[in-house]
Amino acid sequence: MVPTVNLRGILAVLLLLAASVAHGQEERYEQKFSRDLQYRGGNVTIDHRMGSLHLRVHEGSTVSVRATIRSSDEDLGRQIRIHATEGAGGVAIRTEIPEVKMRNGRLSYSVDMHVTLPANAPLQAKNRFGSMDARGLRTASTLENKQGPLSFRDGRGSHVLENSFGPISASNHTGNLAVRNSNGPIDVNTIQGSVDVTNRFGPVSVTDVEQGASINNANGPIDVMDIGGSLKLVNAFGPVEVSTIRGSADITNANGRLEVDNVSGSATVKNSFADTDVNGVRGALILAANNSPVTVHDIGGNASISSSFAPIRVNAIHGSATIKGSNGDITANGIGSALTVDNRFGGVRADHVRGNVNIDNANGAVHLTNMSKDVRVRTSFASAFVDNVGGNVTIENANGAISVRGLPPGPCKAVSLRTSYSSIKLALPASASYAVTARTSFGRINTAFPITTTSASEENLTGTIGRGGCKLDLNNANGNITIERE
Repeated sequence: MVPTVNLRGILAVLLLLAASVAHGQEERYEQKFSRDLQYRGGNVTIDHRMGSLHLRVHEGSTVSVRATIRSSDEDLGRQIRIHATEGAGGVAIRTEIPEVKMRNGRLSYSVDMHVTLPANAPLQAKNRFGSMDARGLRTASTLENKQGPLSFRDGRGSHVLENSFGPISASNHTGNLAVRNSNGPIDVNTIQGSVDVTNRFGPVSVTDVEQGASINNANGPIDVMDIGGSLKLVNAFGPVEVSTIRGSADITNANGRLEVDNVSGSATVKNSFADTDVNGVRGALILAANNSPVTVHDIGGNASISSSFAPIRVNAIHGSATIKGSNGDITANGIGSALTVDNRFGGVRADHVRGNVNIDNANGAVHLTNMSKDVRVRTSFASAFVDNVGGNVTIENANGAISVRGLPPGPCKAVSLRTSYSSIKLALPASASYAVTARTSFGRINTAFPITTTSASEENLTGTIGRGGCKLDLNNANGNITIERE
């Protein structure tokens, strides 16, 4: 079991600590630092702490460092150093702070730094206990922050953003982004490229990405919208909302509500212990849930859906549908091709299915209406009702009633109905023609049609209705058989 963590409490304590150390209200010492270094190639490396770090670019060939050192203690302030060196391998900038001894909890100090670097210079920047703000970076960079917010925007190229115990925001970027955080929110939007996001203990929001997105989170909600390519998403212990994916989607969640809407390609969806809603997938759908109520609507291709200990509701599947459940009801409406259902301890209802229907159920009633082709049902300990069928009908039941009506006029369709300890009722069109075999025990056979018999008794009947032809096989035990006229 994952322990419960008060993220807001942790952040509040850390930010309070940083404020007491870096942003006190009693600063008496202040010193300015200014230096320009010549960039001749290599990397620009920054190792900063205890203050804000602002990063900008220009078209020149110098690295400009501007900083303000503040402290409530003059001796401490004079010991804070900023080292800035240049060479053929690049430019290195480092903040050096001596060992600090608190004095009645009132000691404060900070170093706020602004660095402007050439647009073509690769950057590796670190900051601890402070914010980091980067604008307009055009060459590959790695930005790492701790205990403070990290903001990135208006960049180009491939960049890596890392943080802990603070938020990350990235926007208006042309290129690929890798974003890594722990214990803080992530907000990424308006990216003309792809994004790769990883987080723990915090919410994630990703919107308006031109290419694909990969998102991995734990213990936080995820909100994803408008991805130009494919989406790969994994989450746990938080709700997930996904909408407008122009490629395929592969989504795994647990212990949180999952909503998926408007996927242009195919979708693979997994969830457990919370509601799962999928709407508007143009391709095929594979959905596997556990202890999760499932609602599926408007799937352009075939659908394979499973869940347990919860209901499944399926509507408007343009291809075939295969549904597997247990300990929950299943409802399927508007299936464009074949429907296959395997269920345990729950009812099954289906309406308007254009292909063949194959139902295996146990301990639950089956209700089928407006089936265009053949129907086969196997169930037990509950009733099976079928109305308006265009093809052959085969029903095997035990300890439950069977009722079939709405068979098409014209060329007859074969009917085979079997049950026990209940009744069989069959309604036939007035023009029906069948070769009849009806058997029961401890019950009666009643018919509204004249039957030309070859053998007949109260419990057994063999003969023809009309011209005969199609097979009509009715078999019961401990119950009546009734043939009615539509």
